[in-house]
Amino acid sequence: MFSVMKRKRYAFALLLVVVVAGSCRKDLLKQNDPSKLTEEGYFTKPGEATAALLGVYVAAREMHYKTYAWDGGSEMMYSRINGRPYSNYTPGNNFGSSASRHWNDGYRCINRANYVLVNVRAMIARETVPANLTILRRVEGEALFLRALAYFRLIDLWGDVPFYEGVLNGNDEAYSLTRSSKTAIKDKILADLDLAAQHVPVSVPKADQGRATRAAIIGYRGKIKLYWACWQKNAGNTTDAQAHYQAAAADFAEIMKPAYGRTLYKGGDPGPATAPFYGELFNGANEDAAYASEVIFAFTNGGPLFGASDYQSDQFYGDTYLYDFGTRSTGAGGVNVAPTMRLVNRYQLVTTGDFAPPLVPLNPTTVADARTRLNSAVNPASYAGRDFRLKATVMWDGESINEILADGTVTSNVLTFLYKTNAPTPPYMFADGAFTGYLYRKYIRQISGYARENGPQDSWMMRLPDVWLMYCEAINELSGPTAETYDLIDKIRRRGGLPPLDRGLFAGKAAFFNAIEQERIIELAAEGSRFFDIRRWNKVEQIWTQPNGNPLLSTWNELVRDEFRNAIERDFQRFYIFQIPTAEIVNNPKIKQNEPWL
Repeated sequence: MFSVMKRKRYAFALLLVVVVAGSCRKDLLKQNDPSKLTEEGYFTKPGEATAALLGVYVAAREMHYKTYAWDGGSEMMYSRINGRPYSNYTPGNNFGSSASRHWNDGYRCINRANYVLVNVRAMIARETVPANLTILRRVEGEALFLRALAYFRLIDLWGDVPFYEGVLNGNDEAYSLTRSSKTAIKDKILADLDLAAQHVPVSVPKADQGRATRAAIIGYRGKIKLYWACWQKNAGNTTDAQAHYQAAAADFAEIMKPAYGRTLYKGGDPGPATAPFYGELFNGANEDAAYASEVIFAFTNGGPLFGASDYQSDQFYGDTYLYDFGTRSTGAGGVNVAPTMRLVNRYQLVTTGDFAPPLVPLNPTTVADARTRLNSAVNPASYAGRDFRLKATVMWDGESINEILADGTVTSNVLTFLYKTNAPTPPYMFADGAFTGYLYRKYIRQISGYARENGPQDSWMMRLPDVWLMYCEAINELSGPTAETYDLIDKIRRRGGLPPLDRGLFAGKAAFFNAIEQERIIELAAEGSRFFDIRRWNKVEQIWTQPNGNPLLSTWNELVRDEFRNAIERDFQRFYIFQIPTAEIVNNPKIKQNEPWL
């Protein structure tokens, strides 16, 4: 949380994750007994600095906890997540008033990073052994990177925010801070990432998976520049926007070089239509291969035996995918997120590479031929012949999957999904809560040994296709599509079994942007990107046109919810910039509320 309370107590909260150097990757998040830590004598050895850094990773991971939930604020995911991390992930004017935990998590990460930086820089100043300096400089670089992620998220959601780089001396100093301009913060964190990139290695061994590499730092540096370019374009500041598009493209081009070793998983081969290789990236069984190919940055999830919290949060250390994506029949999940028909309609046909006719929602209890009618949303045949990634991402009526018991055991029972047909025994899965008529297949692991919230699947924060698409976007803004950017889009489409783009149909900037957006929707589905994309592109009003907004319908043609119905301009403004938590303003009157919330 932003308020510092007792300096010493808070500062050493970051040391609660001290681990033995050289331990395996999944030990990255293990905790030690906080009562055995003392402030005196710490930060005397490089290993202690590295151990303290891991506390910053824990805070950064918590800041990005359930990152997929952000898609619930878009038109592509239905979300009913209403617990941790305490936000109302639904499109509308109230979203921005329920995000105080994200504010607190951001400043927790910043506090921990600042404490590490102050102490590690003191160690660097007195260190004379070159090997030790290399370790310490790396710690400094990673702490700068994690702090930059926090400030980037804060300025994205709230605009101007309090900025500080040192260890605050109690609440009096904390409550004396004013909001710094997001321009100044952007410039500072980009400069920090320039420094970090000099000292963080190009690659890390398996034991260090989850720690930042140089590609991660440069990739996020490019992402910050790209977002800034979008914001400036929206504000009419063309010169600044173009400069940042150019700089972003240069960063993305850098990490696309062979020296960084990034390539698509399994060479981008689509695999069989019934079991696409794309799905293997998210099933918990192929992490090493994913890290060795297209993953650029991720937060680790620990699997079993990670039941202790970090004494600061209510978060645990296995993945939470089954909890939110699973059903009662697949890991005792709650179907807290579900795909929408809008998402499913975006999966193109492998024969033409173009869209199929829109699905027609029909209630099979009132429409006699609903299950056989052409393009019916409850006719399984309507989903045939589409982008392979649909099969790997979504389940519709008639789709099957192996049962997963509450203890994580995958059984031989094959269960079929049929909307509104809930049974606790085969052949149908017990899927109450599937309000849209769809379930996610993505993230439903089919490997035994991991109970609901103890899964091993790491959270991919940046993958190579994301970088390619951001690069294509920057180049398109600068000069329109090029042979190189067409080829990159085609490589991504190939993993879905799709034909190359028709160059003639996508020759202009606007048309090629549509191709970029299309691939971002499909390739990054349920990875937490769409919400941020539609805000930086100023597309919110286009998606939820007035006066009706964009009502969400189920496959049975039921109204699931209204979205932005009869919205006014201020409703959309509140979606673009969030409400500063009221408690912050009460405690520090120098912080002024964002205008749409006055």
